[in-house]
Amino acid sequence: MKSLTFGATHEPVLLAGIGNPNVFEGSMTLANHRALHGSPLPAGRRTKRSVDEAIVALQRDGVRGRGGANFPFAIKLQSIVDQRKKPIIVVNAAEGEPASAKDLGLLSRNPHLILDGAISTARLVGGTEVIIWLHHGSPALGVLRRAIDERVQEVGDISIKVAQAPDRFVSGQVTSVVQGLSGGIALPYVLKDQPSVKGVNGRPTLISNAETYALVATTLQHGAASAGHLLTTVMDAAGNRTIIETIRGTAVSDVLSAAGVSVANEPILVGGYAGSWLTAHRLPSAVVDSIVAPEPDIRLGVALFAITDPSWCPVALTARIVTWLASQSAGQCGPCAFGLPATAEALNRLAQGVGSSTDRDHLVRWLPMLSGRGACAHPDGVVGLVRATGESFANHLWDHVNQVPCTSVRATYPWPALEVPVAVTS
Repeated sequence: MKSLTFGATHEPVLLAGIGNPNVFEGSMTLANHRALHGSPLPAGRRTKRSVDEAIVALQRDGVRGRGGANFPFAIKLQSIVDQRKKPIIVVNAAEGEPASAKDLGLLSRNPHLILDGAISTARLVGGTEVIIWLHHGSPALGVLRRAIDERVQEVGDISIKVAQAPDRFVSGQVTSVVQGLSGGIALPYVLKDQPSVKGVNGRPTLISNAETYALVATTLQHGAASAGHLLTTVMDAAGNRTIIETIRGTAVSDVLSAAGVSVANEPILVGGYAGSWLTAHRLPSAVVDSIVAPEPDIRLGVALFAITDPSWCPVALTARIVTWLASQSAGQCGPCAFGLPATAEALNRLAQGVGSSTDRDHLVRWLPMLSGRGACAHPDGVVGLVRATGESFANHLWDHVNQVPCTSVRATYPWPALEVPVAVTS
């Protein structure tokens, strides 16, 4: 069984009191949580001063969205405060990135920290409804429901509900969340109004990632002690994962060391399956921040650091990832319905030695046509990964274009969602 463990590069705040047993055991009780973290904002009539003070604290501590977009939470909060209708608070725990485990780990071991952040946010903006959006059948579902039951006597007029999303990559996309919670199909759509103006059932809606709400709680309950803290997922070549709490600006090498991972020349996939490659010569200067390494930019994304096996072919691994990402699209727009499957097919042909310069030329022509189109940014991530592979492993890619035999190609990988081989058209 693949493991999921915890660690930290500094004194932990988000992971305080969380040890290293299997992630589905030993979830924190409300009493233990209170002893470590105190209580959320009290119920009562909100004032402009209390809201302004919270916004200043969130700006001071640099609390940003932790679902990958890195958007300042204080701006989202202010946009909700400015609305007249009673808002809905949505905790987006539909962690679509299969290799990331930070939200699952936090929900499984201390869901109370996330609930504190959501409840405090609701009280700041005058909301009375909190919805937790997570994938259908999530292993954290039982723990989360027990945590909600523990709070029945203290939440006052705030209702906390759980809604289950389809278990697919795009279910956590903001417009998918709005559509799913409004009674529709949880698929992306072209955004006409921001959710803060017209979200779930036409009401102002504040949607943010599960870890983000935990950061809101630690900021309001611990002050500057939690400034800059965030969670990362380190995954080794066997698919074992360690959730590491760290601070922005920490060297990536220190995060890997805290996870017990040593890296020689193995490339590291950063930011998620639709991420970028951090190669050995850039690792010494890489830091945990919005931009992990510049020129070309490697973005933090969901803060995944996936360590490859030195025997793996990067072209074949990219082809396998793109094939999975193509299967996870909504299939509503041309780039997803046609462009991504065609891109995956060309990459698989090249990876398995039956491609040619024609496939390479197709990729060069298709990639610019996929970016920035459609109802969501799903194709953009795929394009970014393919381009990063071409830049980081140019010589190896050319060997595949020229059908130079590659002994490192494999059909499957022991990473989440990549264990099943795919058929290739010759």
